[in-house]
Parts: sequence; C-alpha cells; structure tokens
Amino acid sequence: MDVSLSETQRLIQDSVKAFVESEIPFSRIREVESSGDMDRKLWKELAELGWLGLPLAEEHGGQAGGLADAGVLIEALTRRAVLVPIAESVVAAATLQRHAPTDVAADILPDLANGTSIAVPAVLEQEDSFKTWSIEVGADGTLTGKKYFVDYGGQATHHLVAARSDGEPGLYLVQAQTPAVTTSAVQNIGKVPQAIVTYEGAAATRVCGQDGYEFLVGLGRLLAAIQCVACSQQALDMTVDYVAMRVQFGQPIGTFQAVQHHCANMATHTLASRYLVFEALWRHDRGEADDTQIAVAKTQASRTATEVTMMAHQLHGGMGLVTEYDLHFFSLRGKQAALSWGSSEECLGLVSDTIEEPEQWL
Repeated sequence: MDVSLSETQRLIQDSVKAFVESEIPFSRIREVESSGDMDRKLWKELAELGWLGLPLAEEHGGQAGGLADAGVLIEALTRRAVLVPIAESVVAAATLQRHAPTDVAADILPDLANGTSIAVPAVLEQEDSFKTWSIEVGADGTLTGKKYFVDYGGQATHHLVAARSDGEPGLYLVQAQTPAVTTSAVQNIGKVPQAIVTYEGAAATRVCGQDGYEFLVGLGRLLAAIQCVACSQQALDMTVDYVAMRVQFGQPIGTFQAVQHHCANMATHTLASRYLVFEALWRHDRGEADDTQIAVAKTQASRTATEVTMMAHQLHGGMGLVTEYDLHFFSLRGKQAALSWGSSEECLGLVSDTIEEPEQWL
C-alpha cells in the first residue's frame, strides 16, 4: 500500500492544523482540563465543519471518507491535545454503520454526524479484560451492571455496551442520559474525562454480535495507536525546535552529536509507528487486518509514545519539568493512549498466542 497521504488527507491535515492553532490556544485546553468536562464549544464547531461525519456515508449526513481519513483527522486534533471524544465517536459510529441493523443505523448516525448525539464504547469491567464480561441483557431487553474506564462516559448521550444475552456476546446501544444510567468520574494520567458507569435496568437495543465487537475493539486499538503517534510526533517536533535554539557552551545543543542521536532515534520510532498503524488501519477498513497485525501496531505505538515523550522531557532539561510548558500535554495524553485499548504488554500477549503459526512472507 501507499502510506503517503492523499490529496484529500493532506487537505484534512492542513485544515484541521490551521483551525486548531488559530482558534484553540493551550490556555483554553488548561481551562477545559480544570473543568473536568469536554470542550463542548469545539465539538459544536467540528460538527458545523462536517468533520464529525467524516467516515460516515452521505445518506447518514457524512462525508463518505474512509477510516484512514478519520485517522488523519484524529491525529491532527490530538496534536493540539483537545479534549473531545473524536476517537470514541468514530469507533462507535463506524461500528454502528457497518454492523447495526438498517433502522438503528438510520436513526442514530445522522445525529452523530451533526453532533447532537455522542456515542462512546463501554467495554471493560472490573476484571479489565476484553474477552470476558459479566453484564447480561435480560429477557425484558434491559441490562444491569457496571462498566469501567469509559472515556467521556458522563458526556455521551449513548453508550455502545459490550454485554451478553443468553450467553451470546454482542454490542447494545443504551441511552446514557436517563435515570437508569449513572456515572462516577475517575481520575487518570491523561486528564481525559472518564467514568465508571452503572446501569440499573437500562433499556438496551442489540446492535450486533461477536463480529461487530471484534471490529470495534480492533478500531479502538488502532485509533488509540494513532493518538500515540500524534503525541510522539508533536513531542519530537517541539524537541527539535527547542534544541535548535537552546544555547549551551556557546552553541545550540542540537549541534551536539549525542542530542542528534536521541532526536534521530525519536524520529525513527515515530515514523515506524506511523507506517505500522496507518497500514493496519487501511487494512482494517477493508476487513483484511487480523488481530496480530493490529496488536503489533498498537505495541509499537504504545512503546513509542512513552519512550519518545520521556526523551523529549530529558532533552528539554529543566524546561521539560515545568508543567506550564506545553510538552506535558503530550507526555500525559501519550501515556493515556498507550494504556487505552490494551497496553504494549497486553498486545504482545496477543502476538505471542500466534507465534508458532506459519508465516507467509512472500
């Protein structure tokens, strides 16, 4: 595949970059962080610009783009550290579009495209496993139980909940803003709004079975990997700019060979992650990516996000320890994304399950 950006993707990248840099100062990011909420003004602006419907079909009010196009959008927004559920919304919307019954998709997707509704996945339970859940949907079509680590769970209008019915796994659409659904905010390293969600007899509409769930997890894993790449790239760019102007011993520290080696390693890891992640996303869009390829991409991206951002802090020296400096946004968000949808260790565990399988190299 050709991993270079298409003309449309470059236009998305440049447009989003210009918009966020002109309209969203980092002081605004700090204000939103301190509020514990999402950036609702930005969410409305993204809807008005048509970006929320980027991967959705035109019949649902979308732009008929691919998942790779959505990945470019998510990377550009992540590089500004904005607090909006863009990745979560894309995961839920793409899953609904591909796997939900026609009537369910036609009812919810236009509202997701215009921003009046927000759907986010609710998968993990206290055991922190993507393979087992205890929530069961009863014969009356309601579910009761808890989901943990639900990003933007308190801000969303709908949750796409992983549950079982008569032992069969599937995804269920639940209206979140009802008395049957309560949320409790939890703190996390990335300062992303996150909640423990309790369902008490919440009405649930079945969306799909195991195939849709596997699609959702794979896409969630890859979009988190893109967020890792975005944080790595932003930290790298900030570091290169800093070492070019920071003078020590009468010359910029970027002229020292050791500093150059560190920057080269940061760039190599970031570029490798980018290729792996976008290739896997492109294949996932076509139903060609397997769990191993996705796990390899997420492993590389998770490791890169933590290693590159920590090296960025080291090369910034004392400046990198000042929390008022913007580098902290990307080291914290990068660590959060590295842990989301499976850490590097969890993903390597998935890869190890297939290590003895024959490989088709040619």
